[in-house]
Amino acid sequence: MTSLFQNLMGNENDFKINDQVLANDALMALKGASVAYLGATLESVTPEIRRMYNEYLTQCVMSHEATTALAIKKGWYKPYLAPAEQISESFKQSEWVLNANT
Repeated sequence: MTSLFQNLMGNENDFKINDQVLANDALMALKGASVAYLGATLESVTPEIRRMYNEYLTQCVMSHEATTALAIKKGWYKPYLAPAEQISESFKQSEWVLNANT
């Protein structure tokens, strides 16, 4: 019987959770948290609560920036490619995901 960890990591032929997938998930989570904290900041009634949410928002933005820099450094994201090359890269990644899950 396989463990939960083995199911997550996969075997040679299965989809694997790798560093790029984890970084992408972290970026999406940080984006969602930033949106939530921005909304909370704007809707706060008292200055103390507004300041607290604003500090959390700043931390999320800084974490997102650091994670994005890491992803660029590792070559997982290539924001400086020409638009046609970016679309081609996205298409290749999409094919990989679709083929890995079949």
